[in-house]
Order: sequence, then structure tokens, then C-alpha cells
Amino acid sequence: MRTFLRYWLPVVLWAGLIALLSTGEFNSNLTLRVLRAVATFFVPEVTPATLLKLNAVARKLAHVTEYFILALLVWRALRRGAEEAWRRRWMLGTLAVGLLWAAADETHQLFARGRRGSLGDVGFDTLGVLLALLLVYAWRRRAAKAGAPDSGALG
Repeated sequence: MRTFLRYWLPVVLWAGLIALLSTGEFNSNLTLRVLRAVATFFVPEVTPATLLKLNAVARKLAHVTEYFILALLVWRALRRGAEEAWRRRWMLGTLAVGLLWAAADETHQLFARGRRGSLGDVGFDTLGVLLALLLVYAWRRRAAKAGAPDSGALG
């Protein structure tokens, strides 16, 4: 049970937050209202067309960021503090969980009022997972080249 709490509870909580953000309450209109308030504070003459473009970019960056964090948490949970710096099964497991959760999330949005599922968003989610795995791989590889012992910072 301690292993679950230490390694998997953060994954479950983060996945739950992603699911919450997929409800109708957190649709594009909400982010547009928030963005409009912030943008007009700094640039009062911002146009509606610019706001729509910024909203689209902000929402896609949110997808990448949410799944970047999810991937780091899943990788950490699969690793469970192991001595090895990298295993292919951790990478494949992280990728599988990320893809499955992204597909489930977009399917959930098909049934949420004010939302719609998008295969393109699964792509942005997957990009977040891949960027996280690339970062972990590069970090571990750099540490190995420097002869540094595995710090276990993520696990």
C-alpha cells in the first residue's frame, strides 16, 4: 500500500485533475474569458481575432503541459526508485498510459456539455508525453556521461 501511495497516488490525482478539466465547466469559453481579462489589462487594444488565436494556442499548450506532467508521474511510478537510469519498459509503459488516458479523456469530452473530443488533441497530449520522455532520457544520459551516480530525483 505504501508503494501505491508514494508512486501511484500522484498519477491518479493528476489524471483526475485532467478529467475534471475535461468537463463542460472548463470549456473554451472559460479560458477565453480569463484570457480576455488578462490580455486587455496589459494590452487594452487587443482584437477579438487575436484573442481567439491566443485562446487556441493557450489551450493546446495546456494539453501538452498536462500530459508532460502526467508522463513524468507515470514514469516515476513505473520506476519506483529503481537503481537503473532507464528501461525501455518504463518508456513504453509511460507512452501507453499517456495514449490511453488521452484517448479516454477525448472520449469523455464527446459526452460533456460544451465540449467535443478531438483526435488532434490526442496528438497534443502525446506530444507532451514524448517531450517528457525525451527530457528524462536526455537527463539520465547526460548524468551517465558525466559519471554521476543516478540521483533518483524523480523516483
